[in-house]
Amino acid sequence: MKYSAFLITAITLLISLTGCLREDSENVNQDRIHTSYELFYNGEEDVTYARATFRFGLITGTKLQLTEPSEVRFNGTPLTFKSGQALYEEDYAGLVNSGTFEFEDLNGNVYVNDVSLTSVSFPDTWGPLSHSSPYELFWNGPALTSNETMGVTINNAAGGTSNAFLEDANSAISIGLSTEQISGLGLGTTSAFLERTKNPSLQEATNAGGDITARYRTGNSGIEITE
Repeated sequence: MKYSAFLITAITLLISLTGCLREDSENVNQDRIHTSYELFYNGEEDVTYARATFRFGLITGTKLQLTEPSEVRFNGTPLTFKSGQALYEEDYAGLVNSGTFEFEDLNGNVYVNDVSLTSVSFPDTWGPLSHSSPYELFWNGPALTSNETMGVTINNAAGGTSNAFLEDANSAISIGLSTEQISGLGLGTTSAFLERTKNPSLQEATNAGGDITARYRTGNSGIEITE
């Protein structure tokens, strides 16, 4: 099933709005801490981000700041709390293909979760995209597996909102762009990037559960939009 960029944005906004409040983790039942982990490589920046967010009860619950000595680590290094976003984060120069998140609560329980990225790239040549015909974009990299999504985001040459096209079919090796979708793009030279996302199940979690995301984003690639 494919999801529109609007729907994804709406869900993200809902989570953001419902999670703007913050509480200290010492004030909640440790077994009710919901954990969200993310390993994200941004090829345009050539930086990898390791992130962790804690909430009370469920994904839309109040965000938590861990009370010492509780902490979260990535590959053995404690992540830093970013108060503005109420999340824990560390960034690393270059690509970090994989790693291990460790969350230790105030009761001394340690939850360990491994994560790995799957790289992807554009073909050496692709496009142009024409308003008058569909286009099938084959990426360089493995076919999709379960719980994976591939997206191509194309900046609108005429300005305004970028357009995201998604594929999540198991074993898919390409993204099909319909004539209708392409015709919504402004004419001219613009840029695009691929993003491969997978959401495996957590290996260890509290009773509140959680999620883990691995995202690999390419650098920008030039593309021509024609009539």
